[in-house]
Amino acid sequence: MTAADAGLADRAAPGTPPPLPGTRDRWPGPRPLLWAPRAHTVEVVLPASGSRLPLRLVGAHEPGYWRADAELSPGTDYLFSVDGGTPVPDPCSTWLPCGLHGPSRVLDQEFCWTDGAWRGVDLDAGALLRVDLPTFTAAGTLDAAADLLEDVAATGVVGVELSPLAAHDPDRGPAAGVRLFAVHEPLGGPRALHRFVDRAHRNGLAVVLDAPHRWAVADDLGLHTFGPYATGSRIGPRTGARPGPPGSDSPRINLDGSGSRGPRDFLVADAERWLRDFHVDGLLLDVEALVDRSAVPFLGELAEDVHHLGEQLGRRLHLLVDGPGRSDRLTTVVHDILAAPGDADAVQDLRRLAHEVFPPTTAPWRPPSLRRAHRATQRASAVLVRDLTRLPAANRSVPWTPDAGESLLEAPGSTDDDRACLLTFAILAGTPPVLDTEHVPVPARDERARRLVDWTRTLLSLRPAASADRDLPVDVRTEGTTLLGRRGRTAVALVTGTEPADVDVSSLPAGTEVLAAWDPEGTTLADGVLRIPPRAPAVLHAGPVEP
Repeated sequence: MTAADAGLADRAAPGTPPPLPGTRDRWPGPRPLLWAPRAHTVEVVLPASGSRLPLRLVGAHEPGYWRADAELSPGTDYLFSVDGGTPVPDPCSTWLPCGLHGPSRVLDQEFCWTDGAWRGVDLDAGALLRVDLPTFTAAGTLDAAADLLEDVAATGVVGVELSPLAAHDPDRGPAAGVRLFAVHEPLGGPRALHRFVDRAHRNGLAVVLDAPHRWAVADDLGLHTFGPYATGSRIGPRTGARPGPPGSDSPRINLDGSGSRGPRDFLVADAERWLRDFHVDGLLLDVEALVDRSAVPFLGELAEDVHHLGEQLGRRLHLLVDGPGRSDRLTTVVHDILAAPGDADAVQDLRRLAHEVFPPTTAPWRPPSLRRAHRATQRASAVLVRDLTRLPAANRSVPWTPDAGESLLEAPGSTDDDRACLLTFAILAGTPPVLDTEHVPVPARDERARRLVDWTRTLLSLRPAASADRDLPVDVRTEGTTLLGRRGRTAVALVTGTEPADVDVSSLPAGTEVLAAWDPEGTTLADGVLRIPPRAPAVLHAGPVEP
């Protein structure tokens, strides 16, 4: 008997029944657990010794679940064999050092955390910076990205949104299938994520993780060996979108068909793993992959579970919803206005978008599937954040989002002034903005970059005051090449032409002052008239602003 075999035999607690899968007590964890409702036998295969150790059915109260009698030692490699078939990785593998189809390895979750006082942040009044790990640093790893977290915090954002970390085949990409529970080894593996999150919290930054649900049950993963994880339908490209990468037409997760209890438990356990074991603060949901028609929508079930988990952990947790086709249209319209000053169609597009992208939030906007979820689980709304407003590169780097188009930094005529304009509109939006490193350079290596970072930090310091009026509609007024957008006590003024101009701000509340100007020396306010240079946005506000 090998040491691994002995560990499995010796760690049993005689007379103590294992926790039920429904409690999700450290699942996945060192005690192998598997949902295989169609299996007659399930064995744990230990490659080091060739041993096969049987799993037992948990019981009728948790149908389809098989569990080992005891735990495996940390570092043990193992696979599952169903009905004597070819051994395959655990669908809930927490560590895959040998690749997507190699053996699962038991991960020791112990880590010397230093964030015991961390309680989370309010994303509604702040902003996130999109960190696309493969391109954020030359090394493309979590540890290299962690070295820049002080620079990220200096921009004034309250957190980072990380690109998907789930393990996948490096040669085929995530669209060919991901193991949701495992951190991709080329990024540094699970220990690197522990270090990244702990360091982010030390810098006052929340960590939001993209959850690539649409690729979680891809055919090549072999989950059909265990049970009906996928339905016959597939997730196709978004209507009107350009064709996605190979594999983007993915199988749909079985959330409402026969045997859907297992896939639901699978996804909830995955969410809990990141939030609990890695101290992640929120997840960006791939909503299109999670739509179902059941009486209790999965999104409501997930939100309720995360609500309870946040209470247990004493931390603010978030589930984010990324609104398709909204944020990229906002930045496109603003760019069109800058490219064609005074163009009536572009201005009309902005007015129309003001009601969609900057909606009053007295009754927060939710996708239809979330509305039904909230009627069933009202308390869960505390963990859900509304639609996001993305700058272009932050939109393009979300892998399941259609390309937002040409980089504005590479577009003819694009300047730092244009970037400042886009930052102003996005940061003062009613929904939480996600910034990108094309417009907010990290690290700021030269004077131009430092100016953009300083502008970002200034705007973010004003965001809480602007967000206080987000239950009010946005009013957009134009005259010639001048534009004035107002929500409550906050307004943004812009000259889209090439010459300085006067903006009539007499309609703004008494006591309105200029709180921020991209060109402060050329910006003046007197007798209800704001004089500003071209492409130099100014932010005005009436009333006190908390420091």
